[in-house]
Amino acid sequence: MGSMTINPVCPALTGASLTKTDSGGSTSSIVIAATTAQSSLNLSTMAVVFENYSSTASFTVSLGAADDYSEKGQGAAATITVGTEASIIIGGKSMESARFLTDDDQLVFTITTAATCYVYSVMVPFIIPNQ
Repeated sequence: MGSMTINPVCPALTGASLTKTDSGGSTSSIVIAATTAQSSLNLSTMAVVFENYSSTASFTVSLGAADDYSEKGQGAAATITVGTEASIIIGGKSMESARFLTDDDQLVFTITTAATCYVYSVMVPFIIPNQ
């Protein structure tokens, strides 16, 4: 089983068009990586969406542990089960860079290989201060 790479959409840079990438039931890992225009992942403003389009099977997803940062010993995030025809959004302050970014500044999600899902990511390229 293989892996695939997804780049977050930054609405301020590219508009609001989203492309859903299909895991095709043969993907075991999903890599979230920055593009040249983005230069780095901003985890405080990023969300990753997993949409299960199967009407008969659920799947599991987990966020892998960092391999080169200060919190690498904390391990992977808890596994989340995505039910049939359901979606989850992963993001927010619990997706912390020191715990989850690889030394290539990427996030690596592991999904069950039978998963038939769409995956996409959105990242706001700036932080809006609290008013």
